[in-house]
Amino acid sequence: MPVQSFRERMQDKQSVFKSEFLGVNQMGMWNGKLQPHILPEDAWSLNLWRDISYDAVQHFAKSEITWHPGKHNMLSSQVMCVNIFFPLREHLSVIHTWLKSQQFDVSEVIDVDFEYIGPHNYFNEKGGRGGERTSADLAITWQNLHQKTNLLLLEFKFTEPNFGICGQEKNPNPQRCFSAEKVIKSPQKQCYRAESGRTYWKHILGTDSPFWKDTLAIEKHCPFRYDFYQLMRNQLLAHCVQTDEKADFERVEFGVISHADNDKLLNMVPPFDKQHNPMKVWPTLLHKPESFGAFTIQGFFEAIDPGLPYELTHWREYIKQRYGV
Repeated sequence: MPVQSFRERMQDKQSVFKSEFLGVNQMGMWNGKLQPHILPEDAWSLNLWRDISYDAVQHFAKSEITWHPGKHNMLSSQVMCVNIFFPLREHLSVIHTWLKSQQFDVSEVIDVDFEYIGPHNYFNEKGGRGGERTSADLAITWQNLHQKTNLLLLEFKFTEPNFGICGQEKNPNPQRCFSAEKVIKSPQKQCYRAESGRTYWKHILGTDSPFWKDTLAIEKHCPFRYDFYQLMRNQLLAHCVQTDEKADFERVEFGVISHADNDKLLNMVPPFDKQHNPMKVWPTLLHKPESFGAFTIQGFFEAIDPGLPYELTHWREYIKQRYGV
């Protein structure tokens, strides 16, 4: 019998949870097929922990945050992120414990929010929070020991096999993407995203760029053609917010928080500079590698579990039963 992949194991776990804990046996539609781990679309809010479901939906509506199209998929990373962090908006000391365990010089956590896009549309993108626009899944605002305000932007991953690639569906000449030297030399002519008005390359090649420009051309293809596309956008968002005087942050950092068993996420194809693990190679592209962090969901709970408030007991049991972490 073939060994199940991580995603297959999680699909089975969510299918059982959906039936036994939610009492839903009706399958939902996904990619044109009825799937046991998919909720009926009109019952999607069952995907959220019942104690936060109403408040989370109201918060997203009030904040004009768009739920992802896969909100009825029980493998949704956005939903998992909300299930874990929305209840902690009332228990910011728990996040303080985690940041401290990761060596942040934190004195107080001020706020936690979702689908953060920053105070300005830095990249000339359409859409808004959670929809088309570059959005950090989670934004943690915290003060350091000198009472300076800082921001940590996190990309949250559950079962996804990669960080998303640069779409080619409207690119009239996709072959341009396979000459990094030409793209970097003349992005306005060689990059479809630049042609269509996105300003990523303006920041990537700017005098204060967070990237080592020479390192970007190690491979023949555009460095952001594959797994690095989403990482690039979020790293640039952190950079733009930090350099925005009106945003008034001492430090803005970007990181990824993912499920430790998601081995495919850490095995990108094709590799970059012979390295398949994006978490290892990404910091080498940055002037300040310390501005990027790689964290795991398991590590988060290992840090917070010992001193978890009694009020969060039911939430913690839900997360264990639902996701096994």
